[in-house]
Amino acid sequence: MTTPLREVDTAWLHMGGETNRMVIDAVLFLDGPLDRAALASLIESRLLRHERFVRRVREGTRPVWERDPHFHLDNHLSHVALPAPADEAALRDRISQELSTPLDPARPLWRVTMLDGHGAGTLLHARIHHCIADGVALVKVLLGLTDELAEVEPATVGVDDPHLTGLARLRALAGRATALGETLLLSSDPTDWPLKGPLGVRKRVAWSSATSLERIRDAGRAQGGTLNDVVLAAAAGSLRRYLLAKGVAPRSLRALVPVFLKTNTSEGDALGNHFGLVFVELPVDLPTKEERLAAVRGRMAAIKASQEPAMAVDVLSLMGAVPSAVEQIGVDLFTAKATVMMTNVPGPPVAVHLAGRRVESMLVWAPSGGTIGLSVSVLSYAGAVRIGVRSDGGVIPDPEALVAGFEEELRALLS
Repeated sequence: MTTPLREVDTAWLHMGGETNRMVIDAVLFLDGPLDRAALASLIESRLLRHERFVRRVREGTRPVWERDPHFHLDNHLSHVALPAPADEAALRDRISQELSTPLDPARPLWRVTMLDGHGAGTLLHARIHHCIADGVALVKVLLGLTDELAEVEPATVGVDDPHLTGLARLRALAGRATALGETLLLSSDPTDWPLKGPLGVRKRVAWSSATSLERIRDAGRAQGGTLNDVVLAAAAGSLRRYLLAKGVAPRSLRALVPVFLKTNTSEGDALGNHFGLVFVELPVDLPTKEERLAAVRGRMAAIKASQEPAMAVDVLSLMGAVPSAVEQIGVDLFTAKATVMMTNVPGPPVAVHLAGRRVESMLVWAPSGGTIGLSVSVLSYAGAVRIGVRSDGGVIPDPEALVAGFEEELRALLS
């Protein structure tokens, strides 16, 4: 039996290409070695109950999910050791190499690699195509493998997507049409600087140290904003530092930011993608951290009160309903208006365990899409926040410089 992909999931399936694969990557750091057989048992009993993890995508007039007749867990689970010295640089190289490698389109679009040699514990690197699930759903799926199961539910994020009828629905549709028109009229972000350029296959990753979630939240509240506002302001300051270090005058640029829609989905539709991408002006040109935070706060408040998130879901659904060649034109037009993808996904508020091993920390890297070669992904876990930066190796070969700038900006905002 086959099941058609939802239009929005089809959009994510076709959005990527050889130079920008639509795969979400997550890494879990465990406090000790993990037995492969124990992990395989967890995957078989808990992960594979989700049909999308045993189904591949078959292209056609409309893509469908179909059961992989040759499914075997060994095709999706591997166990390797990092070469000496297995330090953080070697780990970055290994993860970057994985991000530069496509998933096999003839099989279900996911993979888990066990990495040993970095510290005393095992690392789990999970790769899942965006057409299977968005970042929020992916975190919930990974938590389903833990010893705590559903006892540690992440915080609910997003804005409400009410099912309106009558006059209220007509007004909402008119608002979405207006928001779409304003989006189409946005100019493209500049390309004549170090943050954009022709994309290649090779990707690079970096990540930050942990910062207290409560401290970031308090800093946002103190200035009438949110944790997300502080993170976006720190990202703007980091990009400003990066450009100045390259001898380039900073200019305002846009980030594509997912805004998740709270929907009442059935169990069978719990996976998939339930968010819209909205444009947020990053005030990279403003000289002080206070000015940058105020500008971000105002823009995010306006977005949450608008029809932009719902409009963006409509756009993604429309892209998934048209031929892939037409979709690519839309993707290129859409992503040319932004320079960076920014995501913020909540993880569990307390530490969890996997097969008896404590998960010490978690990282995530979201794909960027289209012509965008940079993504910054924020993940909270057990009261701490870390970011993962993913860049095109030919455009931004040194994402660790952006991470260092982000940490400096965050310290300044928290002080």
